[in-house]
Amino acid sequence: MKKRQKMPVVGAVMTSFPHFVDIDESATQMEAMMDQYAIRHLPVQENGKIVGIVSERDLHHHVKRSSSPAEKDKVRARHIMVPEPYVASFRTPLNEVVFEMAKRRIGSVIVQRQGKLAGILSAIDVCRILGEYLESMFPSGRRGGDSAA
Repeated sequence: MKKRQKMPVVGAVMTSFPHFVDIDESATQMEAMMDQYAIRHLPVQENGKIVGIVSERDLHHHVKRSSSPAEKDKVRARHIMVPEPYVASFRTPLNEVVFEMAKRRIGSVIVQRQGKLAGILSAIDVCRILGEYLESMFPSGRRGGDSAA
């Protein structure tokens, strides 16, 4: 009989200590953070509470990269954030979170522990986890699989 493994919780696979912005952060600063840290999602906080999320797509939908610094400085996180984002508890089973991401068609989930921002799980994280799982289940000794199309 095959030993059954326990479902990991989102907190075990998330990206810890995510960058975040205040609700009044400018588009200039959000764009700079995303570029500097190579990230695509920024949780938005107001008085230490998660109130929204800004994705790179949302940001550049409202403010083009080519916009002047003065134009970018007028736009704040509060103007472009998605309010009431999907927030999962640190101990939520990973499969529940991934199914909910697919259902909502979203690219990231904010993770909280004891009511505080603990991490973020992005679609990129999910792809990495799936790749690691597939590699463990079907070891090939090389990455990339078949070269046939």
